[in-house]
Parts: sequence; structure tokens; C-alpha cells
Amino acid sequence: MRSDSLRLKISIGTGFILAVFFFFLGCYIIDSQKKLLEDRLYIYGSSMASLTARSCSEYIPHFSFFLIEEFALSIEQSPQVAFCEIYDNNGATLLQSANIISKTHTFKKKPQSAENIMVVSRPIINEGKQLGRVDIGLKLDKVKREISAKTFNLIIIFSACMFCTIIALDAFFTRIIITPLGILDRNTKKIANREFVTADMGKRSDEIGRLAHNFNYMSNSLEFLYTNLEFKVHERTNELEKANSNLVKAIAESKAMAVEAERGTVAKSQFLAAMSHEIRTPMNAILGMAEILEDSGLDSDQKKFIEILQEAGKSLLHLINEILDLSKIEAGQIHFDHQDIDLDHLLGKSFKVTALAASGKGLELAYSIKRGIPKKITGDPSRLQQIFVNLIGNAIKFTEKGFVVVEVSLNDSKTVTAENKVEIHFAVKDSGIGIEENKIESIFGRFTQEDSSTTRQYGGTGLGLSICKSLCEAMGGNIWMESKKGFGSTVHMNISFSVPDTAYLNDSILKNKSLLLITDQDYSREAFSARISSIAKRVDKARSFEIGRALILEKELIKQNYDFVLIKEDIHGWKWSKTVSSLTKLQVPEERIILMALIDHEVIDKSFKGNVLLKPLTLFDLENAARDILLKISEDSHVAKTEHEHKALEILLVEDNNANCMLIELFFKDLPHKLTIVQNGQEGLDAATSANFDLILMDIEMPIMDGYECTLKIREWEKSEGKEHCKIIALTAHALPEVKDKILMAGCDSFLTKPISKGKITDVLNEHCKA
Repeated sequence: MRSDSLRLKISIGTGFILAVFFFFLGCYIIDSQKKLLEDRLYIYGSSMASLTARSCSEYIPHFSFFLIEEFALSIEQSPQVAFCEIYDNNGATLLQSANIISKTHTFKKKPQSAENIMVVSRPIINEGKQLGRVDIGLKLDKVKREISAKTFNLIIIFSACMFCTIIALDAFFTRIIITPLGILDRNTKKIANREFVTADMGKRSDEIGRLAHNFNYMSNSLEFLYTNLEFKVHERTNELEKANSNLVKAIAESKAMAVEAERGTVAKSQFLAAMSHEIRTPMNAILGMAEILEDSGLDSDQKKFIEILQEAGKSLLHLINEILDLSKIEAGQIHFDHQDIDLDHLLGKSFKVTALAASGKGLELAYSIKRGIPKKITGDPSRLQQIFVNLIGNAIKFTEKGFVVVEVSLNDSKTVTAENKVEIHFAVKDSGIGIEENKIESIFGRFTQEDSSTTRQYGGTGLGLSICKSLCEAMGGNIWMESKKGFGSTVHMNISFSVPDTAYLNDSILKNKSLLLITDQDYSREAFSARISSIAKRVDKARSFEIGRALILEKELIKQNYDFVLIKEDIHGWKWSKTVSSLTKLQVPEERIILMALIDHEVIDKSFKGNVLLKPLTLFDLENAARDILLKISEDSHVAKTEHEHKALEILLVEDNNANCMLIELFFKDLPHKLTIVQNGQEGLDAATSANFDLILMDIEMPIMDGYECTLKIREWEKSEGKEHCKIIALTAHALPEVKDKILMAGCDSFLTKPISKGKITDVLNEHCKA
């Protein structure tokens, strides 16, 4: 019999069930017999103890201890009695072992307690008074022997019964179940070997009979199907061979197309990089010359022409950057830095970049940062700013009146985690034209706007939102829009950032300062005051000049004047001069006044001693303004700073493009620095090694020797000659990260991307002077 056969399993199962049944039955019988024998022994002991107690009740009053002892010894002569002991009321034995009253009596047995001893006690009572007790110990050995014998007999009887029952049940199950199933099992194997047989179970109508009937029906059906299957298989095989052949060809073609597509992507990226470089080089001259012309005393018409020229050039440059970014995203070449980010400063810069587009619309531009947002987060500041510049610029473009605001908060379902991560929710809201709900999904597509009329009216390529979506998802976030036609739009973003381990220390210059904020724009007032209150000692706010006036007078009475007064430049429609004079009449020092103005604000006279900051204000801008105000108050510090900033520098320009040389030379026309120009890398190396320069502006792509090689050789010369490190700023028309990395690896300290403005050059020079 096979170890895995059904018959063996049934036999083992039946045997197990019977064994359990007979085991519990045997235990019950043995326990019953044991209890019966113990009860009989107990009855016997009780009668002996009662008889002894009655005898002792007569002997004890007469002090007949000899008779008591003789009676106890006679009881102990029984083979079932282990001992017989008699105690008084105090529990002391009346019959001392080994101290027999009569020497003619035999040795008295000691009382004992053990598992094989049953003790029966009876009181000794005479005339209703208890004189003591009688304890008789009965031996259980005989009971245990009888139980063992009965147990052995039961095991023999039950084993025989179980064996006979198993044989009978095996024969029964074999006939009724095992044999029919065996037939079906063998026939199933035959069907598997394509022998379509049937099983004869007679006239059985039970489950086995129905199973056999269904088996026969299945066998006949399979036989019918098999007769037609070979032809169909052959036909299908031919079709599959043909399809497989076509598939192999398609795979080969797809691989070739993939290789070709990869080459095309690389070629496209190289082409775009080359075109970006070639376009940026002349654009540098165009925008630079336009900037020079703007400051050359033009009349009003000529200035308008220059503004149109600059706007067209900047639009072309913006389009180049968007196409280049899109190409890098498609090619998977986008790289992200990990730097500390100050969200307040970054959002402020994003608004400043796009503020010109809001010129003349009178829009309220503001942003709020809710409590709980870390002061510093870790991420890519340039990519995050690129997202906000696109989103804010898009909102301004489609908003003619009202507001454009950014709200920053912690995601409702996320907080700072064990991994020191935080998920931040950004919402860019506007009161613009909005879009239809059924077009929201497509708005993030490339070259997509709501409709053609939108493109004609507002312009644009439709790339901005697509780039934002790609950058946001590449940073591990998600972006979506909510909008209703005619009721504005809100773009939402959730992005996770790391939080630096260093604790934030408030060392702001405003730490112990009190400020007054006066503006009639409710959102801007509440949002900015909330942000200032995190670093300043005290911030009061007023929605009108009259309320501000009352606060100033109140502080003056208690001799706690405000350190700085921030006021909207055109509050109540006033001119800036009226705003300032109204404050100075209240004894507010003019140098402590900070005007908050839009980028297209009224021209403010240079005689104004205070500061002008563009809205929306950042904490960074405010701290710098406060620092400048305090420096102005300290005349000595101001003079020292001015002398330091106007230190003349020796500067070497290495540039092969004549237009760029002329442009940069014009930038230096009104500056105190001396500029030396050479045409290629070899001349630049010769000049740098033969004279002392404070700063070198190095073009990268030049004939004879390019900027990389020239920089490397200058650094080698400095090292070999023990010369002091000269700061080298690369000038490049390339915008790809790998080119910038190569520039820094060559030894350049930093780089400027063309087109280069006078402002960029001036910032570099001022930074060098401060260093």
C-alpha cells in the first residue's frame, strides 16, 4: 500500500479516531473502578475507626490504656491497615511508639502520610463530650495492583476491538469508496495518454455514481474535441509561426528605431546647446548695446524704441531657456542641487523677476508663509525659483485686476518625519480670467493654452506650465490646478524637502527693533506682518494713515518710538512726497522711513534719505534696508564703506568677439576700474603671467587656446611660481550644467551666462571689492 494512498489515509484516520475513543473510554472505566475500590476501602476503614472510637470511649474514663493499646495493636494486624493511632483533645498521642505500656505486646506501628496511605478519622465521644480522635491509615497498594491489572486487561480487549473495527471499516470503505475512485484514477491517466475510456459503476446513484457518469460524459466530450484539435493546432501553429516571424522583424525594426531615436535625442540636445551658444553670443551684444543706448541721453521716442528692443530680446532669451529646459527634461539630463533654501527670500526674488509684467495693472502681489514652515530647507533653489517664476508670471499675465498671491503651508496630512523630511504645500492664487474645468487637465501639456484666442491676446508658447509639471514631478512632488472661468485660478504643489540638522538662531538685525507697517492692502499687511513678527521685537500694523498716525503719537508719548516705519508709497492715492512729509510732520526721522513701491512707481527724488523697497517685501530686503539705515546714521561707518567700495581694480578681459569686447568696454566707461583686453587664450595667458590683475573675465570658446586650457595653465603657473590666487570669472553662452561643471573643474571661481548686463558685471566687481 502506497504511503500517499487514500486507503492508507482513511485507515490511519479511522485508527486514530478509534484510539482516541477507546483511550477516553478506558480512562473513564479505570477511573470508575479506582473510585469504587477506594470507596470500599474507605467504608472498611470507617467501620474500623468507629468501632475503635466506641471502645476507647469506654476505656479512657477508666484509664484502661493497656486495653486501648491492645485494641489498637489488634487493628494493626489487618493487612490493609498501615497504622492505628489514638489522640487526646490536645492532639497528643495516647499510645507512644516504641514505649509500649505492656511489654508482652508487640511493637506499635508509627503514623505516616504518603500517596499510598488513606487516613480515616473518627472522634471519641463519651456522654456527648469529645475525648479525642482515632486515626486509621489504610494501605492503597492492593487498590493500585487491582487497577493495574484491570488497565492491562482493558488495553488487550480494546486493542483487539480496535483492530477488528479497523479491518471491518477498511473493507467497507474499500468497497464503497476506494475501489471506485481507483478506477476513476486509472481511467484519468488513460485519458491523459489519449485513451478515452469510461468507468462502469453499475446502477449506483449516489455521489460516486454521479461522479462516474460525469467522468464518462467528459471522456466522450474530450474524445470528440481531440479529433478536431490536431487540425486546428496545425492551422494555428502556421499562423503563430508567421506572426512570430513578423514579431522578430518588428523587434529588429523597433531596436533600430530606438537607436536612431537615441541618436536623434543626442543630436537634438547637441543642436540646441550649440544654437543656444550661437544665439546667446549675439544676444549679449544686442541687449548690452541696448542697455548702453538707454543711458545715453535719448529722447522719449528713442527710449520707447530701445524698450521694445530690450523686451523683444528678453522674450527671445526666455524662449531659448524654455526650449533648452524642455530638451534636458526629455533627455533625462536634468540635475538637481542640494543647497539650503530660504523660502522667504526665494519667493521674494521670484516676484521681483516677474514684477515688471504687472506694471500698470495695480495688482496686489504678496505671499504668506504659515507657522511651522522651517526657516531653512534643503533642495535646488534655482529649479524651485524657476517653477515659481513661471507660475507667478503666468498668473500675472492672465490677471488684469485684483491679486496674485502665493501661500506656503505644511501639507495637512504630513509633518516633519523621522527622516527629517517635511512636505510643503504651495498655492499660487490669482483673480484672473480662469479657465474652463474641462480644459484643466490639458493645460499642463506642451505648447498648450486654453484656446487660440488666449494665445493671440496674451501671447506665450504654452511651455511654462509643462516645464513646471516636469520639474515638480522630477523633485518627487505633484502639481494640479483648480479654476473656474471668470473667477481666477489656483495652482497647487506638494513637494518634500529635507530639513537641515542645524537649529535656527535668530541673529537678525531686526531682533530687538520695533516696526510700524502702514498699508491699505489687507492681505499684504497681514501676511508680511506675520512674517516680520518671527524675527522682530514688535510689529504694529495699520490699514490707513490715520490709524498709523495714532500709533506713532501713542508711542511718542511713552518715549518708545518706532525704529522703522514701513508705508505704502502711494497710500490713499498720495504722491510719495506727501506720504513722506506726512510722516516727518509726526517727528518720524526721514532716514527711518521705508517706502513700499511697485516696480512702475513714481520717480522718487534722490534727496529722499530713507529707503525704497519693491513689493512684495522680503525679510532679506528689509534686513538689508535696516542695515543701510543704521549705517547712514553712523557717518563714520558710511564713509569707510564708501571708500572701500570704490577701490580701483586691475581687470583683464579675454574675449575674441569684438562686439562683446566693445560692449564690456562701454560697461566700464563710468567705472573707476582699469580694463585690459586681449583676443584669445594664448594672449590671456601671456598677459596674466606678465602683469598683476585683481580679476580676469575669461571667455570659454576662443581660437588658438580656449578658456579651459588658459585657466588651467594660469592655475599651474600660480602654483609653480607661488603667486597669489587670482579670481577668474568665466563668460559663457552655454547654459548646460555639464558645461558649468567643466568650467569650475578647470579652475574658474564662478561664471556668468551670456547675455551679460552691466548690472551683472557691477555685482561681480562689488562682491570682489567687499572680499
